[in-house]
Amino acid sequence: MRIIALAFLFSGTLGFAQFDPAGGEAGSRSVHKDANSIVAWASGAVLQLGYLQVNDTALGKPTVGDVSSALGPFNGDIVSLGDGGVITLSFDNPILNNEGFDFAVFENGFKVGLSYYLELAHVEVSEDGVNFIRFPSESLTDTGFQTDNFGYIEPEKIYNLAGKHQAPYGTLFDLQEVGLNQINYVRLIDVIGSVNDSFGTRDSKGRLINDPFPSPFPSCGFDLDAVAVVNGTLLKREELTLNQVKIYPSLAYCNESIKIENLEGFTAYVYNEQGDLINETQSSEVSFAQAGLYLIQVKVGQKTFTQKVVVR
Repeated sequence: MRIIALAFLFSGTLGFAQFDPAGGEAGSRSVHKDANSIVAWASGAVLQLGYLQVNDTALGKPTVGDVSSALGPFNGDIVSLGDGGVITLSFDNPILNNEGFDFAVFENGFKVGLSYYLELAHVEVSEDGVNFIRFPSESLTDTGFQTDNFGYIEPEKIYNLAGKHQAPYGTLFDLQEVGLNQINYVRLIDVIGSVNDSFGTRDSKGRLINDPFPSPFPSCGFDLDAVAVVNGTLLKREELTLNQVKIYPSLAYCNESIKIENLEGFTAYVYNEQGDLINETQSSEVSFAQAGLYLIQVKVGQKTFTQKVVVR
């Protein structure tokens, strides 16, 4: 009986799994529009609008924004995709799979009191513009009722869907997760957030994704503001080796000293999980007051070495 009870408890715990919190909060996989880790923005796009309401095509298609609205920096100018609409973004240079996150998608979701109004999209990437790989996604939002245009979504119940984070924060993605070394295209596909099994869309585990539906307005569907290339401060590949530099421990507690050894004349640059520079020092010891994932980049002349550090 005890084994059965424990198994039930464990399965129930998994059922309430939570993901990273809303934009700007500790541990959030998000980046602010003004972060210094952003080095480029989408420069080209191809748009295929969906309908205002997928099950009533007579209503037509959204009219807010156009392709130009999705290009360049975040500025509040959006293009609405409509139900199931698709936009494919291109860039002046390839996006590389570097240390940490590689690009971010900005939508115009917003916070109301303690709740969040969010609209979601699947994210796919490609090197050649023909063969796309979709980021695995999860939605744990209750599908026992339909989220309407006055309903809210908990960011902690969403994983790897663009729009998870409210403006002006972008949702971050790491190419390591889909096994690509570089890409030239990012494709966004509006989630039809209906809990109607006949046309609602699903996450990578087959669950219906529940987001505001229907929304038969000129701004229907996912509202794309911008797509950014991030981690530009870490674009340079590691040139120093483990024999030349030692950073330890890589798993530390809050306020515990992390040592940097075997180097002379170095500068250490410390970044948080969102790619923001939070410290620059020549000290051989650093510490962190808050738990989280950090990157320590050590530079000597033109050579660099970067190591992840987890603080708990």
